Amino acid sequence: MGKQNEALKLAIKDELIGEFRSLGARSGAVIPAGWLYDEFLPSLSGKEERALEETVAEMIREGIIEYVPGSRPTYRLTGKGAEMLC
Repeated sequence: MGKQNEALKLAIKDELIGEFRSLGARSGAVIPAGWLYDEFLPSLSGKEERALEETVAEMIREGIIEYVPGSRPTYRLTGKGAEMLC
C-alpha cells in the first residue's frame, strides 16, 4: 500500500507540474481554477483526492507552490518551483 500511495502521489505531482509547464513554468504562474475544479478534481477517485491533499501539502512544504486564497482557491508556482522545472 505504501508504494502504491507514493506512486499515486508522484502521478498527481506530475499532473500538477505538467499544468504549470503548460502555463510557461514561470514563477508566479497560477493554476487556473477552471482546470483545477472543473477538469482535474472531478476526474479523481476518493483515494486520489486524499493523495492530492498529501501531495499539495508536500509541495507547499518544499516551497514549490503556494496557496492562493479565493472563492475557488488554487496554487501558484514559486521561484523555487520555476527553477526546478527549468
